Amino acid sequence: MVTIQNLEVQFDVEGSDEEQMFLEMFNRYIDEWNRRREDQAQVRKAMMRDRGLGDRIDGE
Repeated sequence: MVTIQNLEVQFDVEGSDEEQMFLEMFNRYIDEWNRRREDQAQVRKAMMRDRGLGDRIDGE
């Protein structure tokens, strides 16, 4: 597995139509990426919480 810590991408877009299309596509895909990342964080959090249930002593 490869983990990318920092990524910088530069695009040279000419014309307002291409720039607008790029912005729309970028925003759509970055929003999807962020939603998936947040979903994964919620799953990890739930898994850690569920794992902790078996480690408890009665009365806690």
